[in-house]
Amino acid sequence: MSVSRAEAWTATFSGVIAAAATPFWRDGSLDTDRIPAYVEFLLEGGVSALMVGGTTGEFVAMEVDERAAAASAFVAAVSGRVPVIVHVGHVDLRRARRLAEAAAMAGADAIAAITPYLHHASPGAIDGYLRALARSVPEVPFLFYNYPEASANRVPPSLFVDLLDEPNVCGVKLSVGTWGEIEPYLGLADDLLVAAGNDGLMDRFAAAGGRAIVSGNAAAAPDVVATLFRTFRRGEGTPADRDALDRVVGLGRAGSVDRLKQLLRLRGMDVGPARVRTFDAREEIDEADTAAALERLLQEHGAATLGRLAQ
Repeated sequence: MSVSRAEAWTATFSGVIAAAATPFWRDGSLDTDRIPAYVEFLLEGGVSALMVGGTTGEFVAMEVDERAAAASAFVAAVSGRVPVIVHVGHVDLRRARRLAEAAAMAGADAIAAITPYLHHASPGAIDGYLRALARSVPEVPFLFYNYPEASANRVPPSLFVDLLDEPNVCGVKLSVGTWGEIEPYLGLADDLLVAAGNDGLMDRFAAAGGRAIVSGNAAAAPDVVATLFRTFRRGEGTPADRDALDRVVGLGRAGSVDRLKQLLRLRGMDVGPARVRTFDAREEIDEADTAAALERLLQEHGAATLGRLAQ
């Protein structure tokens, strides 16, 4: 039985969806033991849902069985308190289907999938790929993850509109660089979850009625991101709030996972090293300066008690 878009939780959801990091041991192997504590950190920070196994979760550097195991551990740790969206995208449709089926069995509240990546795909190939995944678990809400800069495949809004004839296609995550790439999706359907994936556009998105963001920066600063989004949603954002948003994005190097894990360690929530490296150790900002900047942000938003800096 297919889930109905109008009746799914996505139809009325609003808030910050934290793009969770994946914990690893020092030797680089998957560490599910630290997932429960990390989940509590995110929920105490005020996020309204989690996306696991996405770009911030380093899915490109993980085996299929590792991704399935991590997703199951996150779902179990959340235990129904907020929705958990499991990213199942893979360049190989067979593996993506296996991940989708595993996520459904684990009790995921939705699945999401990026387009085929690396190789340029035709609109017909992209349409067929996304439909096949949506149909593989019709009982689970499906979200299309649009990240053209990373996937090398740009999807026009018209292709997504065509997908809406699949009953369980319930939303889209837009990790795009400009407002012009988001605006066409707003207002497509009242029961459609349109989530911005670019924190830098958060204030403008909220002002236009956007009700959800998927934030990589919330992986390390859930409290600050959640506070800012609520402020912008209420229409109460000030230039100081915009400045705070810029500082969050800057501290996280626009969502670089190795940087976010460094910030988590500074906050006393060590989830291990990153498999994906986006900068060299010689390029790191002085750790004492980073800790001071993070502490100021936390204090400004009343969030210090939610994530004490490591002493």
